[in-house]
Amino acid sequence: MSGRTAGGAWARTSILIFATALLILSVLQASAAPITCPPGDTNFPSFYSDPTLFTDAIAAVARIEPSNQRLTGITVPHHLLVADLVALGFHAASGFRYKRIVILSPDHFHKTQKLFATTTRGFDTVLGPVMADTAALRLIQANSEMVEDSCLFAKEHGVQAMLPFLHHYFPEATIVPVAMSVKAKRGDWDRLAQALKAIVDKDTLIVESTDFSHYLPQHEARRFDQQTLNMLAAGSLDGITALRQPDHADSVGALYIQTRLQRELFGAAPLVVANENSQAHSSDYVERTTSYVVALFGAFGPGINNPARPDDKLYYFAGDVNFGRAMKKILVRDGVAEKIVESVLALTRSRPLIVNLEGVILPNVPEAIDDMTLAMPADLAIDMLKKLHVAAVSLANNHAYDLGPSGYAETLAALDAAGIAHFGQGETLALADLDLVGLTDIDTNGSRNTDLLTPALLDRLLHDNAERPVIAFVHWGREYKTEPSPHEEMLADQMRLRGVTAIVGGHPHVSSEAILPLGGGDVAEIYSLGNFLFDQKAERSSGSMLELRVFSQGTIFARLIPLPNFFEMGSK
Repeated sequence: MSGRTAGGAWARTSILIFATALLILSVLQASAAPITCPPGDTNFPSFYSDPTLFTDAIAAVARIEPSNQRLTGITVPHHLLVADLVALGFHAASGFRYKRIVILSPDHFHKTQKLFATTTRGFDTVLGPVMADTAALRLIQANSEMVEDSCLFAKEHGVQAMLPFLHHYFPEATIVPVAMSVKAKRGDWDRLAQALKAIVDKDTLIVESTDFSHYLPQHEARRFDQQTLNMLAAGSLDGITALRQPDHADSVGALYIQTRLQRELFGAAPLVVANENSQAHSSDYVERTTSYVVALFGAFGPGINNPARPDDKLYYFAGDVNFGRAMKKILVRDGVAEKIVESVLALTRSRPLIVNLEGVILPNVPEAIDDMTLAMPADLAIDMLKKLHVAAVSLANNHAYDLGPSGYAETLAALDAAGIAHFGQGETLALADLDLVGLTDIDTNGSRNTDLLTPALLDRLLHDNAERPVIAFVHWGREYKTEPSPHEEMLADQMRLRGVTAIVGGHPHVSSEAILPLGGGDVAEIYSLGNFLFDQKAERSSGSMLELRVFSQGTIFARLIPLPNFFEMGSK
């Protein structure tokens, strides 16, 4: 190891040790110290003395594009070891103004005598004062059986770590801080959520201050993080309730209330843009780590710019594609292909796209070919795949061999000549950040062979490196059915037991409406993406695109994006 490398590793380790020591010291001091209130109705004094903790983090994210659609909530850490992640969340929301900010935090030191605590006092910070929304707070404190006014916030870093960022990005906003007791259960969370509905409106940003998996080595924390991410992706309140504290998060209640309020008040869903672990900040093995998540909540529609850091890894998956039959006829019309490409790239922003290619690519498609034999002209197919930035196609489906082995060979030759990667039945394709495995349970069109996915084929999902996500791109199920049968449920469980990260399905020509977490959240299943570019109208078919964000520790966040019917778009 070079002196520079060794020195850099030692510097990172020293920073982690110092930051951890400060955190432990502050925790011990805050836990042991009695609650003391400032005199009269004066502000709480600044909890931090060094403004560069915050200004450096703010500068680190300044070049990232904020969300171009209004956010209604964010989830950020409160460990200032990752102050840049806190800044990332606030910065993403900074393109819009908010009058009120609700902060949901754990009561780290068990100081509240009731289930929840708040305060009408303001706060001084190293970057300037932050004032409380006293009118809103009085409405919350009217629920006196569960909410108390407390001075615990003088030492509660779950709130204090938010305030300098809040002052910088939203200097005119007032706050409603809420500390949540570990004793509160789901019924209590529901009552608090109902009380908060009285003050949360379109000018309110809900900030969930939460650190995630605690006190575990990184290889164990990664699994708990993935479970949490999949429950968030599914929007499952039951699944979130089942998460364990602190294995999954230091405030499951805050996560639950955030998710419920976002859904019920705004129709908003999460977009997770960061998941890290404190192990990444040390070159030495750390036995007790903490994980961090940054999530943005919004009613995201077409045109969302999807805030991302330069090194973020995003992939997109879409369903059935065939450039032949009636699809060919509309794509050759003036401007139609360009219109469809523009619409798709507005979603993917030219990031890698993986699709299920149904049919055979031929230099010339015979006119007499029947409609159930899918073939497409090479010039059109390759041109469209390139324009759509397709990084890989799955050939594990029931139409890849419609013209037998020779037709399959023609398809491979055309794709290879164009530099487009492909993977077939049981084959693994290693992309930069994840592994794709092609699987089909349905044999060539017209064949009576089904149930092709034997244990030996499913074993192709077994991979050694837990830090590389494994995605099963599987062709299965029944046409025009959005739910799996018991047979597909059995197959999905067998894939889960082999350590797959996500199951992405196709063949039914209709799209699933939600992501399904399997095994307590170990696996994200999207039973069917439906159609992407296929000659079927909306009355019979539907399609979605899957956005997959891959984080450096090997976890993923999946987001399902409904698609228009591109066949009908081109037919108009």
